[in-house]
Amino acid sequence: MKKSLLVAASVALLGGPALAQLPDNTICPDWTGTDLNGNVHNLYSLLDSGYTVFIDVSATWCGPCWSYHNTHALKNLYDTYGPGTAENAVRVFFVEGDGSTTLADLQGNTGQTQGDWIEGTSYPIIDNASIANLLEITYFPTIYKVCPNRVITEVGQMPTTQLWNSVGSCQEAMAGTDAGLLPSLGSLTGCAGSDVGLTARLQNLGTQPLTSATIQARIGSNVLGSTNWTGSLDTYEVEEVTVANFSPTGTSNVTLEITTTDGNAANNTTSQLVTAATAISGINATFKVKCDQYGSETSWKLFNSDNAVVHQGGPYSNSTNQTENVYTWTLDDLECYRLEVYDVYGDGMCCNYGQGYFKLEWNGFTVLQGGQFGASTTKNFSTNDAVASVAGNELERTLNVYPNPTSGLVNLEYNLEQGTAMKVLVTDVLGKVVMEQTLHVATGLQRESIDLGNLGNGMYLLKLDAGKYQATRTVTVNK
Repeated sequence: MKKSLLVAASVALLGGPALAQLPDNTICPDWTGTDLNGNVHNLYSLLDSGYTVFIDVSATWCGPCWSYHNTHALKNLYDTYGPGTAENAVRVFFVEGDGSTTLADLQGNTGQTQGDWIEGTSYPIIDNASIANLLEITYFPTIYKVCPNRVITEVGQMPTTQLWNSVGSCQEAMAGTDAGLLPSLGSLTGCAGSDVGLTARLQNLGTQPLTSATIQARIGSNVLGSTNWTGSLDTYEVEEVTVANFSPTGTSNVTLEITTTDGNAANNTTSQLVTAATAISGINATFKVKCDQYGSETSWKLFNSDNAVVHQGGPYSNSTNQTENVYTWTLDDLECYRLEVYDVYGDGMCCNYGQGYFKLEWNGFTVLQGGQFGASTTKNFSTNDAVASVAGNELERTLNVYPNPTSGLVNLEYNLEQGTAMKVLVTDVLGKVVMEQTLHVATGLQRESIDLGNLGNGMYLLKLDAGKYQATRTVTVNK
């Protein structure tokens, strides 16, 4: 069993906001903490009072944490918009996430600190590593925003103005009845020709119990199906509702929409990116697994389309010096497979206790991989008698988009085997093109930036078309 946050792994992951294990738009777990002055704070009580809560999870020895702390972005946010101000809309907490930290460290009186974290800090400081573990912190600093409806997002090291502007995207319960749809948690992958279930995250955003709603799934004007949900959800409770089945053939942006009338139509729509699973040819494939320190928690199974287990492995041994486990699979042509990887402790294989991972390779190309998840993760892929569609797509395979979510500027990093003119398309959830431009790129590793600052908050589809190769990613704008 894992006992505490591994400091060394956190050092290795300092930097960007994209690696946290707690996915954006999930429901934040409740916590209660006592600050250095003896005051007790409960997250859900503050959210129920209408506050948006910002949480800075840092460590006294962390240089980047100290640098952001001294920008006073969170202090200015708290002093301008927190308790006792005209707005009275936000609360801010500093959570010391290293369990070995002492009060002397926070006061700046030891060799394990960057300075005095208490002097001049107007918002509460809570020295409680269990909160950091609950929030699944993988590096310091991690800056979270929690909206009144319990939805958590990682905002990163924003200046005060952007932090305050992000409050406007939060949802809060309104009087009466209001059904809302939360953003989808990442893209959905299914085997071409096989149905996948389209699910909506239905939340009660009203003060009265929610007992019914009709939810529709469509691509453009083409309705894929709908469901009449009935049940009972109290304020801010969430239920996953299967709306329709859909057989993907490529990449589709599916709109999920509540069609029944309620108090606020603005939160009735979200989108789900659905893609056909990676296709690899029916010859030998290589599966590689490297565990974190707690290999006894890790196991996996490979299922075919008949739901029969065709390969499996684990659990493994515990070790601080894990080695890679390599398996060779002979896969059938024209078959749909499902890979499930499990962690019995519920914190995946990476990155608190080592850089664990799993990956499937074909002909030297990595066609799927992972490592950061909770109790389990599922990857679908299909085989055919052609060359792997994704393995051969260098743009799809190498494209990295960051930061995501973004307040405006988005960086694109990718590799191309030859120079070309590449078209960049950005579409909204309804499929409308909201931005279009052409980049003239050279051979090899490329880094470009595009500015989405003129777009409103929400989810967008970013499409890159380099002729021979194409790639698609979802990007969330949150200003």
